[in-house]
Amino acid sequence: MSLIVIDHGNRIETPVKSLFPARGVEQTSPTKAIHDSAGLEKRVHADGETFTNILKNETKQPPKENSPDSYNSYNADNTYSAINPEKLKPRATKLTAAHVMSHPVHTIAREVTFNTAWLRMQELRVSHLMVTGNSGEPVGIISHIDIIEHGKESPVSIANYYTKQLIAASADTDISVISSSFIEYEINAMPIFDSNNQLLGIVCRSDLLRLLISGSHIESWA
Repeated sequence: MSLIVIDHGNRIETPVKSLFPARGVEQTSPTKAIHDSAGLEKRVHADGETFTNILKNETKQPPKENSPDSYNSYNADNTYSAINPEKLKPRATKLTAAHVMSHPVHTIAREVTFNTAWLRMQELRVSHLMVTGNSGEPVGIISHIDIIEHGKESPVSIANYYTKQLIAASADTDISVISSSFIEYEINAMPIFDSNNQLLGIVCRSDLLRLLISGSHIESWA
């Protein structure tokens, strides 16, 4: 499964690009962009494309030349034959959302104030909180940038200001797809849901940066 759209906590069939025009494409109406907290991060666009390419290159290593006669094995007739040492290495598993997502996801009720949401973020040392409805179901997301824009000490409820339409993914979504979406749609967090709309985790920009920093040890994520 690739990307999905969550609207007010419900999965909808509308294609992502129908609701969220890619970077540089003008919207036909002045609706608020999805994950609006990422709108201030346009400066990362140039570096972001390089970042995406690095992720793709890390997850798919180029083939190496064979080293003949490095290893030998017995055939059925007890004769020796050369073995390609590359065949002895386990095939790398593709990196998916499940490998990098943060979980459990921290939440907050939609009735709380901006000040309460800010204090909770500071306590948990996170930059995003999933907003929940009356039954505890996830209905949106709010970021630290959203709170800063409205005031960290504001007594106003976040109910009318958190982001209600989300671009989301499943646990088996390829990391290259997620990283490309962060750049294309100017978002900086993506919740991860299963087929039953259960919230499994969240992938933030910091998770992808942590993956990039792992460098030569990226195989350990798989």
